[in-house]
Amino acid sequence: MRRFFLCLALTICTALFAVAAAPIGSPTSGLDALLPFDRTVINRYSLDEIPRSLSIRQGNDVWFGYDLARGALRKVWQAPAGKLGVMTINFVTRSVGATWFEDKSGETWQLQRHGKTVPLTLRYLGCAQREKYFELTWELQHDTGTLKLYERIARTGAAAAGRAVREVRVENLAPGEALLLPRVAQATWQSSSDAAGGAIKGTGWHRLALP
Repeated sequence: MRRFFLCLALTICTALFAVAAAPIGSPTSGLDALLPFDRTVINRYSLDEIPRSLSIRQGNDVWFGYDLARGALRKVWQAPAGKLGVMTINFVTRSVGATWFEDKSGETWQLQRHGKTVPLTLRYLGCAQREKYFELTWELQHDTGTLKLYERIARTGAAAAGRAVREVRVENLAPGEALLLPRVAQATWQSSSDAAGGAIKGTGWHRLALP
């Protein structure tokens, strides 16, 4: 009987630890919750001296580097043939390969309301690993409310329409409002939806491709 209660206590503790360790925004049940983080696919160490950053691999050799504090894509690069594309020393990651996109501006998203821009305060909520993609989530606070921004990166390589592909969507936009991509991204990424001029509207997913 004593052994039974010990086993039961161990099972409960293990389950509670699994829930506590799950990343914010990820499910705690089902197939997705069982997928481990693989450092050769997603690297949580600081990238290129950016304090709060994250690197995610798409396909075999394309990497996305995110500046989590400003909720923006900082860099996209292709790993050298036969190499990983990131080099980690003392918990710091260096990108290795050919740069396809880079945004050093420090700018972030802006809310557009009836033609005027409204500043936002961002808070990173977490990264969830799904079977086919990674999903990043931010909270965007403004003068009259809060938006929720989602960005996902497919784990498979991009189709012929672009060298790298990502998808974004936003919740809680009011009529007459749109979310504007950082200006460097507006000039580089092509949208397959109605995100003209880098303006994200509605609640659906917007596909952005790097030509």
